[in-house]
Amino acid sequence: MITLLHGAESYLVDRAARQLLDRLRSGVTVDFNYEDVAAETLTPDSFVQMLSTLPFIDATRVLVLRELGLLSGRKERGGGAERAAAALESIPDSTHLVLILHDVASPGNPMMKAIAAAVRDRRASIERFDPPRRADRAGWVRRLAEERGLTITPGAVRLLLQRVIPDLLVIEQEIVKLELAAFPQKRIEERSVDALVGESREDEVWALSDAMGSDRPGEMGAVLQSLLDAGREPTYLLYTLVAHYRRLLHARAIRDQDLGLEALQGQLRDHPFVVEKAYRQAAGFRTEELEWGFRELLRIEEQIKLGELDGRLAIEGFVLQRTLQG
Repeated sequence: MITLLHGAESYLVDRAARQLLDRLRSGVTVDFNYEDVAAETLTPDSFVQMLSTLPFIDATRVLVLRELGLLSGRKERGGGAERAAAALESIPDSTHLVLILHDVASPGNPMMKAIAAAVRDRRASIERFDPPRRADRAGWVRRLAEERGLTITPGAVRLLLQRVIPDLLVIEQEIVKLELAAFPQKRIEERSVDALVGESREDEVWALSDAMGSDRPGEMGAVLQSLLDAGREPTYLLYTLVAHYRRLLHARAIRDQDLGLEALQGQLRDHPFVVEKAYRQAAGFRTEELEWGFRELLRIEEQIKLGELDGRLAIEGFVLQRTLQG
């Protein structure tokens, strides 16, 4: 059996992985039969060898491979992905292979094709976890609160979403903080959010960047329009986009060198959350896309400083060009 958990929303990927692995571990009595591996640089030969290992005493062996480079990589690896894909066809019935990928696996990857074929034969399952759309975020706030036995008022939900980065892990952490402050009460109100949750405007650039990397080209324009209508300064949004494109270029270069998140963290001094998010988002962009965007943003920034362009019109024009490219 093969299970693939993948997607850009790391919180949901990790949540599903915990639930699945807790269940699978309960059926294993010998430690040898449960292997959890960071597999970003795993070679095809090692992958094949791991797949062929049989369980000892137990009827089932669980093999967990995290961030498998053969699955996530977009560069040619000398036929490595093809060899790994072929090996999936002969995986022993006694092995449950769990693939955990904090990224969207490319449909064109040979391993992804093999797993999709196995799904049709009922030998595999695939779950993809994308970041909740803007319209769904309020529902997730309520759900995360309810899972902790809390109720949260509509005003508190709205304010929380305004104050924090649109990342479910960050939202959950804020709910935990609000729960502790409200104890012994089980109700979160707007005044508590106002008092305890610090405002963060970093969510704006992530919202724009998420929209740029989505498969819905028109979404970026809608996100931008929403931010401008809310009174966000075009020059501020432009500045944050320039900084973010710079991060994405660094992340794309790291990925193109087949290096991991740790290498990017060694280059950038941003918050670990920001670096990790940039690393994941960079997978959705080509280097030439990022280079074009970065140069264009710098050009626009210079023209605005010289008074040659209106800030709002300039950033709207950039988004329109980016949308048409998408």
